[in-house]
Amino acid sequence: MVSKKEHAQRSKCPVACGLDIVGDHWTLIVVRDLLLLGRHEYREMLEGEEGISSNILSDRLDKLQTSGLVKSIPHPDSKKRKLYYLTPSGKDLIYVLLAIARWSGKHLGGQVVIPMDVQKAVSTNPQGFVEGVLEILQEWEAGYGIVQD
Repeated sequence: MVSKKEHAQRSKCPVACGLDIVGDHWTLIVVRDLLLLGRHEYREMLEGEEGISSNILSDRLDKLQTSGLVKSIPHPDSKKRKLYYLTPSGKDLIYVLLAIARWSGKHLGGQVVIPMDVQKAVSTNPQGFVEGVLEILQEWEAGYGIVQD
């Protein structure tokens, strides 16, 4: 993957620079897990149906933390484990994920499955869907004493 520095030196294109952070195969899957699937532990993300390997997951979590999209706190049950969560800029990727899901649903037909309740919510009230997701995350964060900026 091209480094952020390389794109910044060649181009100020927001698409190219944004893809330096979230443009590989796995990064948005990790964001999806944190944002939509309630997976906040490393182990939970490893168990996803896509089958991410442990070294790739570690790399993507480190990259997302360095980029300021994800933070972590110690797990309350074990000092060896962490809980990961999205920062406000990481949560803003919900709009990117929704756009990709809509595009996939439209152009990939039977290859993708969007649950009917999600499909209906997104098509009839997309902002309400976003607000609901963000409210669930805020409640989860409050349960762990996380205060966002």
